[in-house]
Amino acid sequence: MGDLELYLLVSDHWKADGGLMFGVVPKILWEKQKTADANNMIDCACVGLIARKNGRVIVCETGIGNKLSEKRARQVAQREPEGLLDALQRLSIRPEEVDAVIPTHLHWDHAGGLTRRNETGGVELTFKNARHFVQRSEWDFALRPDIRSQSAYITDDFTPLADGNRAVEFVDGDTEVLPGVHVRLVAGHTPGSQVVIVRSGELACAVTGDLVSQRPHLKVPWNMAADLDPLRVFEEKARLLDEAEKHRWLLVLSHETDQPAGYIEESGEWRPEPRLA
Repeated sequence: MGDLELYLLVSDHWKADGGLMFGVVPKILWEKQKTADANNMIDCACVGLIARKNGRVIVCETGIGNKLSEKRARQVAQREPEGLLDALQRLSIRPEEVDAVIPTHLHWDHAGGLTRRNETGGVELTFKNARHFVQRSEWDFALRPDIRSQSAYITDDFTPLADGNRAVEFVDGDTEVLPGVHVRLVAGHTPGSQVVIVRSGELACAVTGDLVSQRPHLKVPWNMAADLDPLRVFEEKARLLDEAEKHRWLLVLSHETDQPAGYIEESGEWRPEPRLA
């Protein structure tokens, strides 16, 4: 895409509770699009992007990673705990060659891959030479979450970026973190949720995070039960989808398992990008 090389990053497959994913949307509606198993769990993926721009390697989203306990991994039916590094290896990219890492927020299923458990059981940075861009509001909330959000954050995922390392760079609001690489504060899902927008001239690709988690969430009123401020989610989602349709932005949906990269047509329909299948 212009001077960009884009690779779809699917770092994990797992399962989430259907009620968590669709909130107040009745199951009789969402199950027509996402089939639930006997435990009301639906298939999810952790989807992000690997971008090459101006000689830099940028990783957007890191998925769950390899630090979940065996019990927790079974509960969410996690597969491919090393999927992030496997994806990079297929592109002949070593972790130390990654220049920038941008999670959309610090929930365990988006930021788990920022760190990893090594052969001796210790926790280490996955990308030791990279700059990690996180909203200050997200970091502060993740350290002191409200009682509802406590289980969504695992401090080992992100605190090593600052503890003894200088790997995290805090941003406040909408910022161009690298030439052509922008973050947009959308909040709503969490106080510091951000969308990552990578540009090349008039072309752009946006990694939506949990603002648009799966294809059914392309409907503005359909949101997740985990959203802390649903009205903000609706507002920011409508804005993003309007821009994406008008300017033909490529969207990458954070937990979609079936053709998660595509475009919004004038009719509102989803058109997958075949080269990122």
